[in-house]
This record gives sequence, C-alpha cells and structure tokens, in this order.
Amino acid sequence: MDSVGFKFDLKICSNYPIGVFDNLEKNIEWEEILKRATHGHLPDVQAGIDASIDEGRELVEQGIATENADVLDLGCGNGRQLAGLVNTGIRSYTGVDPVIKSIQFCNRELASRIPFARFVHLNVRNRMYNPKGKLSPEKVVLPFENDSFDSVITGSVFTHLGTQMVCKRYLEEIARILKPDGKLFSSWFRDPPFKVCSEEARTVFTENDILRMMAKHFEIYYSRGGSSGEWYDQWCLCSRLLKVTDS
Repeated sequence: MDSVGFKFDLKICSNYPIGVFDNLEKNIEWEEILKRATHGHLPDVQAGIDASIDEGRELVEQGIATENADVLDLGCGNGRQLAGLVNTGIRSYTGVDPVIKSIQFCNRELASRIPFARFVHLNVRNRMYNPKGKLSPEKVVLPFENDSFDSVITGSVFTHLGTQMVCKRYLEEIARILKPDGKLFSSWFRDPPFKVCSEEARTVFTENDILRMMAKHFEIYYSRGGSSGEWYDQWCLCSRLLKVTDS
C-alpha cells in the first residue's frame, strides 16, 4: 500500500473492549510465524521474541503502552514488537515500515490473527531499507491525522536516518500525530561511546545533538543504555510531548 495521499482510519481497529485479548500472545505461535519472515532483524527468532516481551514490560512501566492506548510502532519491521504488546491492554496497534515486503508479511501473518493490529507501508526513501522510495525523508508526512496516537515507538529508527535534518522532520511529524501528553520511545547511537556517523546503515550523533533535537518537542523522563560501546547498545529514551503554550 502506497502512503502517498493515504490516511489510515484508526476507528476500524479500536472497537474492542479492554481485556478481550488477555493472554492472546499465548495463543499465537510467535516463533513459527516469525521464522517465515524474510525481512526485518531476526538473527535469532526466540531471542527476538524474548526481547520484545521484556521491552513490552518496560513500555508498560514507563507509560508508553497503557490501557486503551492507540500505539504507533514506527519502523515496525516484521512486527515482532507485538509479542510484547498484545497483552498490555492497548486499544490499537499500528505498524509502519518503509519495506513493503515486511508490511505484506505483517498483514498476512499478524493482522489476520490480531484484530486490533494494522500495518501501513510508508514509501519513504532510505538508502539502506528503501532506496527507490517515492517520499523525500526531509519532507516526509506520516499518513495520520493530528492527535491520532497516545504513544509512538521508534525502536532503531533514528539509528538509520542519516542526518539531523531528517531526524528533526520525523520528530516534528511524531509530535503532530501524538495526542496532548503523548509519549515517545526512541533509541539512538550516541557519541560517546561511538563515533559520529551520517551513514544510514548506522547513524551516530553526539549526545548534545540528540538532546537538542529532542528538546523542541519533547521532555525526556527516562533513559537507559547506550554507554557500553557494544555494537548494538542503543541509548533508549522515554519522553513526553511538551505542552503547547500561547506565545
């Protein structure tokens, strides 16, 4: 599905009462499903599932995945994050990714099993993931109305955007589609311990640059990781949307 001119209607996936999907993850053969994925990061399927469940607990603890929340997973890949979210009481889950084959897989294998989940292709250009994308990353518009989501998850998204200009555009769009008091989970590679890099395969910013980019729209209230120097160790931030004040 091309995202140009497309607006996704959350109403079709938010009519389910809280609790109706309790223990849903136990009825889904996550390992068998994700073994069929051809795109997305799953070097070890079970390890990915376990990580998603741990991340889901953290997202609950930090107020990202809350009861009756409409949640956007921007950069959802093969949808593994759902394994940690299906039993949190969220009202709806929307996954977005630039890789069309990932979205096709998710709609076929996951949306068909989880009624409150939908997946949308964002045909944005990225040299690593979608080099022929139609949308300019510097001018990307997320295909959702203002104030659509309670929370946005961006796991390992800003680590592949290349430039501050693109990151700022994404943060601006995330702020637009979040409801007042909305929450954002983001992860970054920072310098130190890594070295600044503008490659989309692995994007690294200084800590001060990350904080400056975030400060326009968000207040950080929780952080972890990102200091060990291990290759995949990302700086994970939970932040809340700043209140709009009359100037």
